[in-house]
Amino acid sequence: MSCLTAVTRYPMIKPMGAALLALAMAGCAQQKPAGYYAVPHDSTASDAQQKAQGRSGARAPSQIQLGFGDNQPPKAIASQEAPAQETVIKARPLAEPKTFLGTVPCLSGESGCSARRITLTLAPSGEWRARTVLLDNPDAQSSRIVQQGCWDVIGTQPLRIMLQQKSQASMANLTFVNDNVLRINMINDIRPTLAYHLTRQADIDAIDEIKDKTPLQCD
Repeated sequence: MSCLTAVTRYPMIKPMGAALLALAMAGCAQQKPAGYYAVPHDSTASDAQQKAQGRSGARAPSQIQLGFGDNQPPKAIASQEAPAQETVIKARPLAEPKTFLGTVPCLSGESGCSARRITLTLAPSGEWRARTVLLDNPDAQSSRIVQQGCWDVIGTQPLRIMLQQKSQASMANLTFVNDNVLRINMINDIRPTLAYHLTRQADIDAIDEIKDKTPLQCD
């Protein structure tokens, strides 16, 4: 006899019978098919996936690109279809792009030689770009020298790098005092008699004057 039949067949039940009927109804509730009260599986799986990825389905952006050779400023690029290309890191302090700045006096000793302010940006791939401003007339276009090339590790204790121009001529020899300070060992084949340093800057300078030039392939 089904639970519904029992209720309709005996509408007038004494108190003791009512208690027994309540127990019988509880047993009927437990006889429902497995999963009768469960939330559909597809719905719960979908909710869990959305919570893990975020409601908007956003994914972490790829590494910040320095923008060498690009017409667009440096920015984070997100790609959901193709994985970001891995960059070969040639030195741990340069696992990310860094810009260094410093002022160097005239080193040649020639009359009329000007002090210069050097802005140097190093990329993890091995490329560098530099802007040198002659300080005797900094606003003149002729007083701004822009260069690019490849850097390579020439020593490890402490870490030393050499900047080479595209023509393979040496531009500078630098030592990492720490991750944020470079000491100038030699610049334009001249060795300073005093210690001069380039200090890391908070913002990356991509040296936009040569942004249209093709990035170098530095091994």
